[in-house]
Amino acid sequence: MTLHTPGVYDRAMATRGNLHRVQVLLDAEQERYLSRVSKKTGISISALVRALVKEKMETAKEHKLEHAARELRALYVADEEFTAFTALDAEDWDG
Repeated sequence: MTLHTPGVYDRAMATRGNLHRVQVLLDAEQERYLSRVSKKTGISISALVRALVKEKMETAKEHKLEHAARELRALYVADEEFTAFTALDAEDWDG
């Protein structure tokens, strides 16, 4: 998880109005973990939660792109129309 300078992100985001207030219920272990990390890093629990959500969103996007790439590769390998012109890549066009 990428963290930022304590308070800077919070103030900048709050003044721009990009943040929306939500209520999140955590179990005791989750709350203890976030409190411990918050105290250790000096980063608010809200900022930690935002960073965790952002990280999860980025990971999900990467997985989605990887899945799409695998599907496209399978089509590329299986369909001769996709590879029909690859033989031309090696031809000498100067001659």
